[in-house]
Amino acid sequence: MNHQRRTVLHGLAAGAAALTLPGVARAAFPDKPVKMIIGYSTGGATDATGRLVGRYLEKGLGQPVVPDYKPGAGASLGADFVAKSTGDGYTIGLTDSGPMTIMPNLRKVGYDPLKDFTALSYVCATGLVVLVHPSVPANNIKDLIALAKAQPDKLNYASSGVGSVHHLAGELFKAQAGVKMTHVPYKGAAPALTDLIGGQVPVMFATIGPALQMIQAGKARALAVTSAKRSAPLPDVPTVAETIPGYEAVLWFMMVGPASLPAPVAQRFEKDLKSALVDADLIKELEKLGNEDVGPRTPAQVNEMLKADLAKWGKVIREANITLES
Repeated sequence: MNHQRRTVLHGLAAGAAALTLPGVARAAFPDKPVKMIIGYSTGGATDATGRLVGRYLEKGLGQPVVPDYKPGAGASLGADFVAKSTGDGYTIGLTDSGPMTIMPNLRKVGYDPLKDFTALSYVCATGLVVLVHPSVPANNIKDLIALAKAQPDKLNYASSGVGSVHHLAGELFKAQAGVKMTHVPYKGAAPALTDLIGGQVPVMFATIGPALQMIQAGKARALAVTSAKRSAPLPDVPTVAETIPGYEAVLWFMMVGPASLPAPVAQRFEKDLKSALVDADLIKELEKLGNEDVGPRTPAQVNEMLKADLAKWGKVIREANITLES
């Protein structure tokens, strides 16, 4: 009887000790699929970028990375979801500079882009292209500036909506070129591009990827790209900065988690994202979508980029007196 009692007590003690051993009470991260929040609907440039990066990221994690869409409010609903999610590493977000640096300057959002997230890595950027309908008598940015100065406020430019990077790229252009143009907001880039090639609107600041086919078909003329360097998909098209020094307007993507993400989990993501984003095949696939400047950057670099863009777009929004009703 005493022997049986001792056996039971030893068993209980061993079980209690086992519960305190590292890796027994809590499985090593990750041991299940990771959810990647995307603040837009399926089928767009962000969705395509997110799916690609997720596919390469899951090679390092050893677990599926599953897109989860939370569209609305300029992608700020998705960002808000990530900020408020449990910091266990199973919810991260692929977001961009729109909800992180533009929306906080336009409306009250439920998160602080500098305090409520753990930056994991920069991913890539997508530049814009200044398009005109073929009937517009402008072959370069100098021509467009001259045309706008000759017709103050009569030259319209389209964007995907108020407060979009396409809209702000136009306002930044107006401010730095010293011209007056009238903004025509659309409910999305697709209808804006349709009206541009139809001749209903003469000028548009468009994302490069969706515009490429129209440019190649001669349905729209590309005057310049808005990135600091020339774009790989449009190598013969100059930058706006070649005419207006210092001009730059890009949308850039980053991977983030909630602020409560434990340091070891964040470091695991940083390591695996770094490996994914130097993969030549991933770089090639992202560039086919019109993305550029692909590659990892440290969380500290991402936070510096966020601070700089918050200030930059805040200044443009204030000086142009942009509201979501404008």
